[in-house]
Amino acid sequence: MRHRARAGKPMAFVIVLFILACAGITPTPAVVPTVTPAVATAIPPRKTPAPTPIPIPAAILVRVPDGRPTPVVARLPNGVAGGSLTVAASAGFPHRGVHQSVQESLISLGPGIAYSRLLRLKTAPGLEQPNLMVECDLCESWTLTEGLVYEFKLRPQVHWQNIPPVNGRQLVAQDLTFSYRRLGTPGWPNATLLSPFAIIEATGPGELRMGLALPDPDALLSLADGHAKVVASEVVEEFGGLKDGPVIGTGPWIWDETGADDETRFQRNNDYFEAGLPFLDELVIKVVRDPQGAGFPGEGRLAAFLAGQVDVVDLPPRAWQKLEDSGVGFDSAMSLKGGSGVMLWFNAQDPFFSDASLRRAVFRAIDPWDYVDTLWLGQGYAGVGLPVSEADGLLGKDEVRGSYFADPSMARDLLADGLLNRPENGGSGQIELTVWSEPRGQIYTDLGARIAQDLEAVGFNVNVRRFNPDQFFQMMMGPERDYQVVLGLLPPTTTANSFLLALLHSGGRWNIANHDDAELDALIGAQAVDLDAVSRKERLEEIQRHILDRAYLFSPVTGATRWAFPPGLKGFHPNAALSEYIHWSRVWFEP
Repeated sequence: MRHRARAGKPMAFVIVLFILACAGITPTPAVVPTVTPAVATAIPPRKTPAPTPIPIPAAILVRVPDGRPTPVVARLPNGVAGGSLTVAASAGFPHRGVHQSVQESLISLGPGIAYSRLLRLKTAPGLEQPNLMVECDLCESWTLTEGLVYEFKLRPQVHWQNIPPVNGRQLVAQDLTFSYRRLGTPGWPNATLLSPFAIIEATGPGELRMGLALPDPDALLSLADGHAKVVASEVVEEFGGLKDGPVIGTGPWIWDETGADDETRFQRNNDYFEAGLPFLDELVIKVVRDPQGAGFPGEGRLAAFLAGQVDVVDLPPRAWQKLEDSGVGFDSAMSLKGGSGVMLWFNAQDPFFSDASLRRAVFRAIDPWDYVDTLWLGQGYAGVGLPVSEADGLLGKDEVRGSYFADPSMARDLLADGLLNRPENGGSGQIELTVWSEPRGQIYTDLGARIAQDLEAVGFNVNVRRFNPDQFFQMMMGPERDYQVVLGLLPPTTTANSFLLALLHSGGRWNIANHDDAELDALIGAQAVDLDAVSRKERLEEIQRHILDRAYLFSPVTGATRWAFPPGLKGFHPNAALSEYIHWSRVWFEP
């Protein structure tokens, strides 16, 4: 879905600027913190890295759509009302403060689903994933002005849940400004979500203006992120925060309670603003942990599903294989998510792999699509790993596999002129593959072994070095860049800008390929401010080809979440990107 105001002449201006890496383009936000005192707590770091200034050396032409508001309210599904659904979660949560947590068990599979956001990700049957298509949640339309200001018109007659101290009053734009200023409190783990915006103001009870500090095509994704929840000021004021107060939102689910056994119950919100939703009367989220000494990740959730204790369960590959072997009937759904999963990358400054021919030989020697099928059982996809707005923004398998991978003969040809035995590599032809390793994470070790085997088959002499997660990140972030080829996990990135600016720009926080590629930097900088969806898509395709041509990195298995559920459950079309959760309101049981 492209949110363009109308066909016609766009406004254009030229701007010279500095891009800030990470969560899109993130200058210091002009967001005033709430007067509510912040409670000091040990919070894990935000999943997106800290901003890093990145200059764009040349002027960028920014085209801004000019025209009428864009209505993007979702079409309501047809379902059957009634019933209760129990969903398995793998972990509990320490408190209910949704603005002060990054935990999925709170945000998207816990009390956080009682809240709404201004925007959300689209979920519907037939939508190809991965996708980051945005639609309205609390709004009914938006306009992007030539002054880089988003003007939102809110849905009329949205009411808070009828629970003291909010008592069912109508939602107004001031609720969003309060929530965003609170979310942007310096030092809080989700504050960077608001950093693309220099202006946040209510111009009326149903009107909100959010002005960009710089052109940022990913800015709306910050408002659709599951962490960008709209909360009630009355709860914050009366209880001093949200951690121990009641959970009161405007969403489809009313939080009932979370018991000592980590079971969270929700009841249907009969006053929800999307008429007829949710279909279910009750939603139960039950924490199911793996037993001590479990043989594989997900063993506990699998056992609960097979015993009928839960209706919906997400399972990693090995547990999924056990489910298929059980003979139990089930349906399944899978959500694909860019910016996550396993990445393979090179140190382009290493004396050996500074030669792009050797990097290309590694690519030709391996077949990531085979790894997805045989080790991950189809749970994931191979690609550059870039988060994209729509699935057709990724280069196709035929092009990528045919042009860059799965050709051992070509790999041998690339190595035939003695490159492997150069003096800077000790004349031994040996390379070092650093592999992420963790307890019960055998699948990463297995993938590393498969890659090493395929490399040795074409002539490489591979030494595999395994690091636990702490050692891995110290190695990766250290100034010495003590690696040649790495296979491992990276902190997830949620947007194209956070992926490209933090991981791949030579001035980014990480620049994991350790390259000095001015052409790639220019391509990244140009797409980072391109507000035209068609033009930006073309730029992102060019960037993907450039990365593959230079053989900097590749994701042999980009992230996915796969669920099993009973055949009678209908309408389940989840999108796991950006901590989305609206899909739970759209499922029903077939009579």
